[in-house]
Amino acid sequence: MSRKKSILIVEDELIISANIAMQLVDLGYEVIGKISRTDEVLPSIRDCIPDIILMDINLKSDIDGIELAKLIHKENKIPIIF
Repeated sequence: MSRKKSILIVEDELIISANIAMQLVDLGYEVIGKISRTDEVLPSIRDCIPDIILMDINLKSDIDGIELAKLIHKENKIPIIF
């Protein structure tokens, strides 16, 4: 039996994040987190590295999803889908 692929969701709209997570779980993926604040993403990844990250580009923060992806790639080569 193969391991479920783990996904981290970075989305500042909580309803959208919950809906995406529910659909992914129904498809057999493991959602290891739903993060809405950009300052929580890097510490979360250090604790548990996901197989892939689903990232919103337009985050309500001082940086957007593209800039956050650049920071993530400095430490880890995790695939990111916007």
